Amino acid sequence: MQQPPRRGPSAGGNFVIATLLGIPGLINLFGGFTRGSPGEIICGVAALAYAGLLVRDGLSIRKTGLPAMPQGRMLLIGFAFLSIYMIGLFLKHRG
Repeated sequence: MQQPPRRGPSAGGNFVIATLLGIPGLINLFGGFTRGSPGEIICGVAALAYAGLLVRDGLSIRKTGLPAMPQGRMLLIGFAFLSIYMIGLFLKHRG
């Protein structure tokens, strides 16, 4: 019998997503400090923090072949950062 293919996070995928989050995060953070907008700062910090976590996980996958933390925990942390990002968006567009 054949083993089903192992499905899990990949280092390359984590690095791509981290880049897609990190660039706008840096832009938001810079714009927030320039304009004095707390919403943009919160959005930038949330995006950069999750991007950093993805890079850490990707480096662990590349080094050991295993993610740094279980996929379920990573998903919950991702939802927490998304919630913080949404609070930042609310503050950013509120006024």
